[in-house]
Amino acid sequence: MNIAAASAPSAAPGATATDEVFQINPADVRVGERIGLFWPEKAAALGALMQRDGQDVPIRVFWNQIANSWQLITGLHRLQGARGLALPWIDAIEAKGSAADFRRMEASENLHRRDFGPLERAMFIRALADDAEARWSGEHEGLSAQQIGQVKRWERERAKAPGIVRPDQAAAMESEYSAVTLSGLYGWQEEVAESLGLSARSIRRSLLIHRQLIAPFEPEMVEALARTELGKKQAALFELADIVDEATRRLVVDTILGDDAGEIGSVSDAMIAAGAKARAEKPRLTGDSKHMDGAQSNLSRLSVSGWKQFAPTLVEMVKPSALLALRDALDARLAEIGDEAGGDDD
Repeated sequence: MNIAAASAPSAAPGATATDEVFQINPADVRVGERIGLFWPEKAAALGALMQRDGQDVPIRVFWNQIANSWQLITGLHRLQGARGLALPWIDAIEAKGSAADFRRMEASENLHRRDFGPLERAMFIRALADDAEARWSGEHEGLSAQQIGQVKRWERERAKAPGIVRPDQAAAMESEYSAVTLSGLYGWQEEVAESLGLSARSIRRSLLIHRQLIAPFEPEMVEALARTELGKKQAALFELADIVDEATRRLVVDTILGDDAGEIGSVSDAMIAAGAKARAEKPRLTGDSKHMDGAQSNLSRLSVSGWKQFAPTLVEMVKPSALLALRDALDARLAEIGDEAGGDDD
């Protein structure tokens, strides 16, 4: 295995692109702008694993001529895990290409992961969709007439003024376009696209999440949301994305992020706390309804032996005019439970 430092790159500029693995000091690798999120706990776990068992998958880097140093393409958590434990070397592979090639490489590699949430998945799907759109702009070679129609439809709708097309409609049309271009570009079959989370349905979901919850907000806010319990649940994100007004959506997300006491368990709770939704009041019980509710609440606390002890008293308490109704109810219940009658059920 070759050992290369940033000052003497054996796989530096001018070398033929190769999958040869070489070693590099983690401190010599620059980290630029990333698509996804950084999880310190994951980096620490990977660092410990590499220190104990060695590194299975090399990171990918390229030689940045302007900075005169190696720059990371894929493997942020492996790199930071090695840095955190001050490991002297990390396995790497050099890649050559454009900035778009490297961004596509980062997104493609991460789509095979299964350990990230819906917000981060939306970031990678959005990056791949942007790349596919740029590469296929104005070129529809190899597409069927139906696929070209889907592309043209999205291009027409996208040209409309903002506000004419609802976000969910725009995301649906955009997902059709992205599914067509992605499958055409990479030659994916539907079942492969589905396994990668790139079917039209999954793309639509990710693009809607990105459009409503990532694109409008600051990266710090999105990252903080991704770390909350609601931010890890796709259904909860759909509820947030369904809030049409952006200011209200931001307010509800801010409320979730400010829930230090852990009192918010749902998007509905957050909307109520933010004043974006009225609290549903329980109907006020009066008269017989109030007394029946109280009796049911108290009697439900009795054990089986308690019920047996209280049964004669209950019968004595029933008003004579209601005894037949009670008997009919008991007969119906006994017929329903059959052999279970008389058994212990607590």
